[in-house]
Amino acid sequence: MEKRLLLIDDDPTVLYSIKKVLTQRGFTVYALESPEGMEKYLDLSHVLIIDIRLGGQSGVDVVSHLRSKGINIPVVFITAYTDFDNIVKASRLGSVEILRKPFDVEDIVRTIERAINKGGEFLTTYREEYEYEVVGVSTAMFEVFKKVGLASTNDLNVLITGETGVGKDLIAKLIHLNSNRKDKPFVVINCPSIPWDLFEIELFGSVKGAYTGATVDRKGKAELAEGGTLFLNEIGDLPYKLQAKLLGFVERKTFYPVGGAKEKRVDVRLIFATNKNLKELISEGKFREDLYHRMNQIEIYIPPLRERKEDIPPLINFFINMANKDLGLWVNGISEKALKTALEYSWPGNVRELKNVIYKAVLDTKVGIIETLPLEIKETEKLSLSDMLDAYISSKKEEELATALEELERIFIRKLLERYGGNKSKVAEILGISRNTLNAKLREV
Repeated sequence: MEKRLLLIDDDPTVLYSIKKVLTQRGFTVYALESPEGMEKYLDLSHVLIIDIRLGGQSGVDVVSHLRSKGINIPVVFITAYTDFDNIVKASRLGSVEILRKPFDVEDIVRTIERAINKGGEFLTTYREEYEYEVVGVSTAMFEVFKKVGLASTNDLNVLITGETGVGKDLIAKLIHLNSNRKDKPFVVINCPSIPWDLFEIELFGSVKGAYTGATVDRKGKAELAEGGTLFLNEIGDLPYKLQAKLLGFVERKTFYPVGGAKEKRVDVRLIFATNKNLKELISEGKFREDLYHRMNQIEIYIPPLRERKEDIPPLINFFINMANKDLGLWVNGISEKALKTALEYSWPGNVRELKNVIYKAVLDTKVGIIETLPLEIKETEKLSLSDMLDAYISSKKEEELATALEELERIFIRKLLERYGGNKSKVAEILGISRNTLNAKLREV
């Protein structure tokens, strides 16, 4: 069967390159530098490949217009930019994939084949408005943005994972704001902040007389979120004995208020977040596996800032502008030396820490350029790896050097375990060894 593609990209060089590659792979390619005149090729084509940015036009708007006219051709978006708004909008339009330039030939070929096989099952609506802003140019955040767009198109349960301070609560809010539940409540339960003996009351409410002082019926957060989104933050802290109560609610969206005999049903979308490694907690018998699988219908992992340092400069500029607005100051940038410090720092508190540091720096600077950042950097962070090894070797007696390499290996493995939340299977996979070998190196077996 002949496979025909309509390709639209305003960059002639890119257009020619993609057309050449795909033609060599046996596709018939209609190539245009703009959407003008595309109508005569749409009926002939099996897939539309379109750049998100087309000079003064938006590829997203072009596809949105096609969808409004009932034209459900499979679409593959391509882009050179990590642009949250456009990526989410493109995802909500039911695109088969969003590929970031430059992409591998095999990636686009596989994507086109999948698009042809998928047919015309696409969404026709999406939302234009955004009340929250998220910043990121890294490949990792590009993938996060795509998953936000995907999660916004359905009511599947979402599990957001990542270290403290990476912005899990912001991602949860963005999913809600871009969903069909946007105009309904977004209700948050911060699990660690609630006394566990009150958790059921907080979630499910209570009836009059259920306990001393219960003089009226009280609605829980589940009922207050009716029609909207219920976000349970840091769910990994929930004690095991309470997880069974939550499991029934997650499965059926029904519950009994504390002290009540009448079952209630709610229409809510559930989003969960945790900084814990739930798989590790499951293996330790501290978290229910059945609850984990029901929560994790869509998982969004947000990497720590130290693993996506290309996001630091745009985040700094974003927070400078935000701080100027909030504090009424006039800082207009950061020096190369201060930026270098920011890029070399490990940011254990992630984006939250970066925001706080920039606000302090703006407050100290007031006008002009930030020259220094108020960071408490340990001396070891200023040393190179070679310097640190020199110091380590110098601290050892000659007879201790024979075992020093094993000790360094154990330290290295423990640091990897810290980075990956104690996930030994992940660390063993990275190092290319079995988990038993990993334990042996840690002298745990």
